[in-house]
Amino acid sequence: MEMAVLPTLHRSISQATLRLVLAFGLLGVLLCTGFFFAGRAPDSLVRQNYDSVALARQMSTALAGWRFPALYAEKDRAAWWTSFDEALAGARANVTETGESAAVEAVALSWDGLLRASPRDADEAYKLLRMKIEALVALNEEGIQRRITEGRWWRDIVFAAGVGLFLICTLWAFFQTDAIAARIAHPLRRAAEVLQAGPPLRKPLHLPPPQTLEVRILFEEFARLWGRLGQLDAVNLNRLIAEKNKLAVLLDAAEDAVLMLGPGGAVEHASSRMLALLGLKAKDVLGRPWSDLSSMAPNYLALRAVLHSALNGSRDIALVDPDRKGGEGNERWFTVRRRIVEEQNRGARPAAGAGAKLGQVFLLTEITEKKRRDALRAEMMDWISHELKTPVHSLGLAADLLARRPENGTDPDMAALVATVREDAARLRDVAAQFLDIARMSPHALELRPALLDLRDCLARWLQPFELTARAAGVTLRYDAAPDLPPVLLDQERFAWVLSNLVSNALRAVSAGGTVSVDAGLDGDALVLRVTDDGPGIDAELAGHLFEPFSHKRAAGRRLSIAGLGLAISRAIVEGHGGTLDYVPAPEGGVVFTVRLPLPTREAGMEGEQICPVTTRN
Repeated sequence: MEMAVLPTLHRSISQATLRLVLAFGLLGVLLCTGFFFAGRAPDSLVRQNYDSVALARQMSTALAGWRFPALYAEKDRAAWWTSFDEALAGARANVTETGESAAVEAVALSWDGLLRASPRDADEAYKLLRMKIEALVALNEEGIQRRITEGRWWRDIVFAAGVGLFLICTLWAFFQTDAIAARIAHPLRRAAEVLQAGPPLRKPLHLPPPQTLEVRILFEEFARLWGRLGQLDAVNLNRLIAEKNKLAVLLDAAEDAVLMLGPGGAVEHASSRMLALLGLKAKDVLGRPWSDLSSMAPNYLALRAVLHSALNGSRDIALVDPDRKGGEGNERWFTVRRRIVEEQNRGARPAAGAGAKLGQVFLLTEITEKKRRDALRAEMMDWISHELKTPVHSLGLAADLLARRPENGTDPDMAALVATVREDAARLRDVAAQFLDIARMSPHALELRPALLDLRDCLARWLQPFELTARAAGVTLRYDAAPDLPPVLLDQERFAWVLSNLVSNALRAVSAGGTVSVDAGLDGDALVLRVTDDGPGIDAELAGHLFEPFSHKRAAGRRLSIAGLGLAISRAIVEGHGGTLDYVPAPEGGVVFTVRLPLPTREAGMEGEQICPVTTRN
C-alpha cells in the first residue's frame, strides 16, 4: 500500500507543477502579446505624428527665415530655403493620417507658388503657405489625440483581461499546492511535535508512521542519525576534553611562552610561561580581547605594544623578571615571532574554507643568555679594535715614510717590501673597523634612524663612487629602478653601507669585461633590490655559511670578504629594517643577492624621521 503512494504523490506533484507552469506561461505570453500590440502600435503612430508636427514647425521657421532674412540673421536665405526643402521631404516620407499626403502636397504647391510669385503677390502667397502648414499641423495633432485615446482603450481592455486571468490562475494554483502540501506536511508536523517534546539523546527516537515512501525513508534515516548522534555524544565529548588537555600540556611543556589569539583578537590560549610573564591567571585572560586586558602590569603593556597583526619577522623585547621584583638583573630578553594559523585541507572539507585565517600565534623565546654573550663579545671586539688601532696606525705611517725615501726608487726589492707592508696595514685597518661593526651587529643595537627615502635618487648617489672603480677595472656597472617605486623607510647611512658592501664584493669578483647590475622594483607588498654579477660564483661549501661571521674561505675567482664579516653585518642591518637578505646562484653563472624590504604603512611613514626628504617628479 505504501509503495503505491510514491507514484501517486510523484505524479500529482509533477502534473500540478506542469499545469502551473503551462498556465502561467500561457498567461504571460498572452499578457506580453496583448500589451505589446496594445501599446506599441499606437505609440509608434503617435511618435510619427509628433515627427510630422516637428517637420511642419521646421518648415514654418524656415519659411519665416527665408521671407524675413533680417529678423533671422543666423542663416542666409539659401540656407533657410534648403532647410524648408529638407523638412518638406521628411513630411512626404512620414505620412500617417488620412488626407495628410494631400495636405503635404498642398504645402509643396504653395511653396512653389511663393517661389514663382511676383513681389506684388508675395505676401498673399506667403499667407497661403502659412495656412497650409498650420492645416498640416492641425491634422497631425488631431491624429495624436485619436491615437492616444485608442491606445488607452485597448490597454484598459488588455489589463482587465490579464488581471482576471491572473486571479483565476492564482486561485487555482493555491488549491493545487494546498492539496499536495497537506499530504506531505501532516506526518512532518507530527514528527516536529515529537522532537519539540525533547526526547532523550541516547534513547531511540519514536516517530509517527509515515504516509508516503519518501517520508518513511526520511524518518528511517533521521532515526539512524539520531542513534549515531547519541553514540558520538557519549564518546567524542570525553575525547575532545582529553585532546584539549594534551594540547595544553604540550604547550605548557614547551620552552617558549605561547599566546594564541582568535580571528577577532580574543585570547584562546596562553601557556603557563606566558601567564607567569603577564602576572595574570588564566581566567583573567582566556576569552578576553588581548588589546584590552584588565591589567597595567609593565610586561603586559610592553607585550601589547609588540604582539599585534603588524609584526613581521622577529623582534627582541626586554621584560621584567617576575621572579625578581627589583634590583639589578631583573631584566629578561625574549625574541618574539608571529605565526598565522590557517585552515588546512587534510581530506575533509574545511569548516571555514582552505586558507582561511583561524587566528595567530605569538612565540616568545628567551635569549637572555645570548644577549649576555653578545655583550661580552661586543666588549671583546671593542677591546681588540682599540688595541689594534694604535699599532696599525703606526705601522701604516712608518710604511708611508719608507715609501717616500729616495733610495727605494733604486732598490726594487725594498720598494716591493714597503708596498707589501702598506697593503697589509690597510688590510689590518679594515679588520679593526669590521671588528667594531660585528660588535654592533645585533639589529636592535644598530640604533637605526629611519627616514622616508626616494630610492631612485639614493641609488644614483650611492653608486656614483663605484663607477670610477668599475671603469678602471673594465667592468660594466649598471643600475635600474622602477619608475613607480614608492618612498621607503630606511636608515640612509646604514643601508648605504649594505649596498656598498654588496657592490664592492661583486666588483672584486668580476673580471674585466664582466657586468654588475643593481635593480630595484616592487614585488607584491615589498620592495626588492637585487645585486647581480656574472663572475665565477661561490662554491657550495662557502654558500652554506655565507652570512656567518668568521666562517669564510677564499671562494672561486677573487671574491674574498675580510674576516667574513661584511655579509653578516649587511644581513643584520637589513633585518634591523624588518627585511631579508638572501643569496642564490645566477642562472648563467655569478651570484644574485636579493634585499627584500617591507613597504612602510601610513602610520610608519608619519613616524619616520625626515632626515632625507623624498623628492617628487613631474
